[in-house]
Amino acid sequence: MCSVFDVDDEAGFERFLDEYGVEHQGEMIFGRRRRPTTRVSIVTGRHGVHQLENAIWHLYLEKQGDTWKPHKKYWSINSNWKKLGQRPEYRKSRCLIPATAWVESQHGKNPVEFRFDRPFFFCGLYKTWGDLLSCSIITLAAHPDTTRFHEKSFPMIAPADPAFVDQWLDGGEDTQAFESYLHPDIRFDGADLLVQPLHKAMGLEYTGEAQQVNQYVPPGTSQSLF
Repeated sequence: MCSVFDVDDEAGFERFLDEYGVEHQGEMIFGRRRRPTTRVSIVTGRHGVHQLENAIWHLYLEKQGDTWKPHKKYWSINSNWKKLGQRPEYRKSRCLIPATAWVESQHGKNPVEFRFDRPFFFCGLYKTWGDLLSCSIITLAAHPDTTRFHEKSFPMIAPADPAFVDQWLDGGEDTQAFESYLHPDIRFDGADLLVQPLHKAMGLEYTGEAQQVNQYVPPGTSQSLF
């Protein structure tokens, strides 16, 4: 489950967003270790253009007084790919969530940071609550090379393809075209997925060097596990 991610403002984000014609870039929320239930930036096509908007990272909200808060009964920062067919948001309100890295751990232990050393989009869903938006990140089954870091899931990452982005944001209710993308991929735009061990999941202190995930050698180990 993706529960912490980064949006690094030194990673060439303006050029990345320009490649996909994303407007209102001044709305971008940058920061390391973005947490669930906080505000994050998403890209939608709901106004006829691809534009940045801000959303609460928790898909289901509930009214509390005059405000909307994350729903206490439904932990919904992620949307599992197996249940996408049951969600009207998958047909009607898909979004993309800009990022540069994310953090995972195995049962809360041995946290690691994953990244491609370039910006990318998580595929997500969004809902509207009056003037407020909320969102979730779609999660897929774990990739064979990432199960030892997190055995349950892997986030759905949009391919570096403007045609996919157009169809994802503007393509209507027919989701058949996305079936082939509901599988984890540890390469993005020609780059291999990197993994780097962390001292703490929410911290910025690393305990080893970044390595390609399929060639990872744990700190203190002289040879690969494979």
